[in-house]
Amino acid sequence: MNSNQKQGSEALAAINALFPEVDIMTPAGYLSAVRKGVSGKALRSIVNVVGERNLIAKTIGKDVSILSKSYRLKRLSPIASDNLIGTLRVYVRAVMIYDSVDVAKEWMNTSIPALGGELPISLLDTHAGRELVNLTLRKIESGEYV
Repeated sequence: MNSNQKQGSEALAAINALFPEVDIMTPAGYLSAVRKGVSGKALRSIVNVVGERNLIAKTIGKDVSILSKSYRLKRLSPIASDNLIGTLRVYVRAVMIYDSVDVAKEWMNTSIPALGGELPISLLDTHAGRELVNLTLRKIESGEYV
């Protein structure tokens, strides 16, 4: 296992640890995690693992300058939790496909022709955008896009 693969495995393990007893990548696990909600403590950990403060703030409807105030919340709202976990699912899929956090982040910040030249990261703040990015990742995974 090279260092990128190890880093990818560690990031996935850290995300999975935030949602004990559920797999956010399955529909049932996703639903369960959303219904439980994301704690402020988990939000802080997600920011540390993913490292995209601006994206995470936008995803939960906060300005990045006050994102840290959300770390004190018992739970994010159901809508914010749904948006955040949905974004995490896309992030996890990219890390799994590329077997590397760095390569996944590079892809997320690259103009993708299949997305109309958009950066995948710029689409993750909405459900429709996450669906488009997920569709593109599925096509990459199946070999349709290279």
